[in-house]
Amino acid sequence: MKYGKIDSIHKTRYPTCGDRSNSGILADLFWLLNAWPGIAFAIGLLPTSLLGIAPSRKLRLIYGLLGCLFGVGVYAGSYIVNLHTIWIAAMIFLVVSFAATFVSSKRPAGGLLLALIIPSLAVGTSYSSSEALGLTIAFMLGSIWSSLVSLMWPEFPPSKDTRDRLLALQPANVKTYGLLLGLAAATSVLVGYYFDAAHGGWVATATMLIMRPVQEMAGKRGIGRALSTIIGTLLVVLTIHLWLSLVATAFVVAAVAIFTIGARSSRWYITSFGTAFLILTIELFGMTDFAAVHQIAWYRIIDNVIGALIALFFGLLVPQVLIRMKRMQPPGIPSIKA
Repeated sequence: MKYGKIDSIHKTRYPTCGDRSNSGILADLFWLLNAWPGIAFAIGLLPTSLLGIAPSRKLRLIYGLLGCLFGVGVYAGSYIVNLHTIWIAAMIFLVVSFAATFVSSKRPAGGLLLALIIPSLAVGTSYSSSEALGLTIAFMLGSIWSSLVSLMWPEFPPSKDTRDRLLALQPANVKTYGLLLGLAAATSVLVGYYFDAAHGGWVATATMLIMRPVQEMAGKRGIGRALSTIIGTLLVVLTIHLWLSLVATAFVVAAVAIFTIGARSSRWYITSFGTAFLILTIELFGMTDFAAVHQIAWYRIIDNVIGALIALFFGLLVPQVLIRMKRMQPPGIPSIKA
């Protein structure tokens, strides 16, 4: 249903192909074997690293498992959209999101699992099966590495408010939020596909990363994440224009990854900035057609804004309407749970 973007973009990195020397072919091979997997591995560190260092070593290994599940979700999302028609894929996303909300509500940490798995499915909708498999491997390797490195830190007592923070991620009404999350997922998949088929998953990813069961969180995340992603996108365009070498690009990628992980608890949505930069760097690194770079960056910004609007509609506006309807109902009529 989709075509491989990495292949089509790679053709724009060089003006011609027929007159290239063996050294040019070797340069291609070097790029493919170093830059793409290297940046993907940096992205793969994020799911586990952004969770922070758990109090116990056992929990740190569980964090690594969650990161691996994120990678599996990327491949599953790609499998869903590439195997079925877009409408069937949207229905699957609706059902999976609703079911995942119900299952995750059974445990205090379920909200954390929900915040990882559903976005990973959305990420996968942008890629062909082969591309998604590569990202899945990168996420799994990065998660395992991050988890193993965290074992070097000594164990420490858990924070007293950890359970309260986990419970805050749980929806007050599981069925209502599950339905809204499913509708947001299905809508974003459809809108993304028909608006920008080559990068349809960008809309879905933005929507799923913003959706939260707490309305205040959804509103702040919608605005903050949109602005942060735009800044990350503009920085990628700047680095492409600077035509950095592979080594220089590696240093920039490392700096952004370290900054993103180190500032994970910041209220300035640094995670959105970092992920936007790293993902677009994979897409655009080495391109010489600056018009194409600007076009892709422009689509990235618009897709992110559309995804934010979808999340704000289902995560903020619709719940407000349901609450108003509940308050307006006269006594004796079953209330609508919002």
